[in-house]
Amino acid sequence: MNDIDLLVNSILEEEFKFFELDPFGIKKNSSEISEYLVAHRHEYVRTIKDIVQFAEHHRVETVLEIGAFFGIVSICLSKLGFRVCAADIPEYMSMSEQKERFGRYGIEMAEVRLQDYLLPFKDERFDVIIMCEVLEHLNFNPLPLLKEINRIGTPNSLFYLSLPNLAYYRNRLKFLLGHSMLQPIDDYFKQLDPNDLLIVNGHWREYTGAEIIEMLTPLGYEIERQYYFSIVDTLKHPTLKQQLTKLVFGLFPSFKENQTTLAIRKERTKLQFHIPNTVSEKVRML
Repeated sequence: MNDIDLLVNSILEEEFKFFELDPFGIKKNSSEISEYLVAHRHEYVRTIKDIVQFAEHHRVETVLEIGAFFGIVSICLSKLGFRVCAADIPEYMSMSEQKERFGRYGIEMAEVRLQDYLLPFKDERFDVIIMCEVLEHLNFNPLPLLKEINRIGTPNSLFYLSLPNLAYYRNRLKFLLGHSMLQPIDDYFKQLDPNDLLIVNGHWREYTGAEIIEMLTPLGYEIERQYYFSIVDTLKHPTLKQQLTKLVFGLFPSFKENQTTLAIRKERTKLQFHIPNTVSEKVRML
């Protein structure tokens, strides 16, 4: 186990040992680390490793994490010496537990509504901008937001984008069998249930790797690297079924369930978007 694995484990143990998610805040009645956080541990480790590797060859001082959630990635990067800003919806960032936790690590906090297309930061502020498991939740045209992300990145900064892979093999099979690959209708009801945990929307729109490139390239980005990943890649003792799945993924990487794109901001985009008059004047000026 390397240093980053140990760092993530220590943060999970120190900060989230008695942590449990709740629609109205955090319940500290669990004797174990949240199953959700444990299930996503490999993603936190992978993201941090990618950022550290990028920083070995590029100047990186300031990092913004959009969709920081409860802050595992932001906290780890802060402990590694980066100046970090964690951004998420007010429902998360206004929690007293959040303010206390981020404050302990000197992490700046920002409340954002991504559908407003405006991020509260000056031009060319961040050397790395991370957005993991966020894009698929947006139920609006993401291009003005991506343009805004381009605005706040420094020249040659990294936009680190990770999300589910629409071309995942199970999605392909669903479609072949006549089933939908999209958000289950039952989730629509859960989103309107005050006793349910779906504070944020489900997956409104997933993307293929080619679509990510198609969006980012016209917005001033150059794709440095794009890859697919799966939890089966991290299993130490896979079952026979998992070994076969791993073999198939080795032959067809785009069958994996997740994808990551590392895009370099080569220029500030000059693209102009027409945004309807029903939207605020500030946004229409983007």
